[in-house]
Amino acid sequence: MALFLQQTLAVCLLLQALYISSSWAFTTQTSQPFQLLASSSSTTSLQTTVAETSNNVKSQYFDFQGHQCYSEVASPTFQAPLFGKKKPEVLLLHGFGCSTVYWRETYRYLNEAGYTVHAVDLLGQGKSDKPGRADGIEYSTSLWAQVVDTYAKDYMKSADEIVVVGNSLGSCVALAAATGDFPNDISSCSYSIAPRTIGIGMFNCGVGMNSRNVIRDPGWNPFQRALLTLLFDTLDFVIFGNRALISYLLNEVVTKELLQNALTGLYRCAPDPESRVDDALVESFYRPAQDSGSVEALNQIYTNDPGKTPMEFHEDNPQLSKLPIKLIWGDSDAVTPIAGSVGQFYTSLANDENSKVSLQMVNAGHIPFDEIPECNKFFVQWLDQLSENKGGSKKEPKPFFAWPFCQ
Repeated sequence: MALFLQQTLAVCLLLQALYISSSWAFTTQTSQPFQLLASSSSTTSLQTTVAETSNNVKSQYFDFQGHQCYSEVASPTFQAPLFGKKKPEVLLLHGFGCSTVYWRETYRYLNEAGYTVHAVDLLGQGKSDKPGRADGIEYSTSLWAQVVDTYAKDYMKSADEIVVVGNSLGSCVALAAATGDFPNDISSCSYSIAPRTIGIGMFNCGVGMNSRNVIRDPGWNPFQRALLTLLFDTLDFVIFGNRALISYLLNEVVTKELLQNALTGLYRCAPDPESRVDDALVESFYRPAQDSGSVEALNQIYTNDPGKTPMEFHEDNPQLSKLPIKLIWGDSDAVTPIAGSVGQFYTSLANDENSKVSLQMVNAGHIPFDEIPECNKFFVQWLDQLSENKGGSKKEPKPFFAWPFCQ
């Protein structure tokens, strides 16, 4: 029994990479046969092969405040016409604890459509360095937005237009980077990311750097808010702020097999979850947790100020109302459920015909772009439209609004 509890807690710690951005709402939907909700009534054919690393993907490290961050660039699989319309470049931002690895299918779909794709491992995660307070690093959404801005300045200079794309926590970082809502001086460099951003893509969206932001939900009464505050304080003291416990779990309890089983459950909407959760995916979660500095990085991300909620980003940055935003959300996502505060916020915006927010529901979980690769087709379609219209008015059907769980 004690071993079972240890393993359960260990997996919870590693999978906080996914669950940490939850908007404190849970669903009990049963997984349904694969179906993508498109603008037509037909069902899209299924492709489930795992993308392989190809010659068109180049990796490199870049410097951020004296620390090394890992990045990749995936080039289109065909040569664009010499005098053709230049497409925007895409920058992918992973969720907490994830890395460039799980964007493998998104690379493939975007490259085949002629887009150059960039992806970074945010500082403290993936293959990037994991510095701590002794190095002057305080992890936050703003810090990661600075990392993204630094990358764009140094490695995306030729991109006149950029589309920033996030998953879960990465969507919050995308909002910060795209608006310039972080400590920066955009006027000092024309290559900053915010002035060149023409759209934001989100594969769901978290509530902040960690779940503490659910306390700020205006729906809570004072007693509920006080109770939630006490709960988070207790969890931080007993578990997430306990570095010795985190270190023990990561080094002595967590195994690749344990993590593979947990990830297979997370990919349960895939026709063959085991084939999606391959060795490369498991390794991408397991290996960074063994790196020096990972314990403090986890500790900080669990317990530091969660930063702004997506709702606050929109309130503080009115320019977002003019920026096209595409969301693709899994109807079986129990991590950031559409019924949560963030999901309902974006559902409301997508229902407003005057907004530039569009929302596509798909039968998938929290990582739709890798769990059900064909989800990427919807993003490519939106990108193509954005590239042609440069942020034109939204004219997309929204068939999912008739579904009961979205009411």
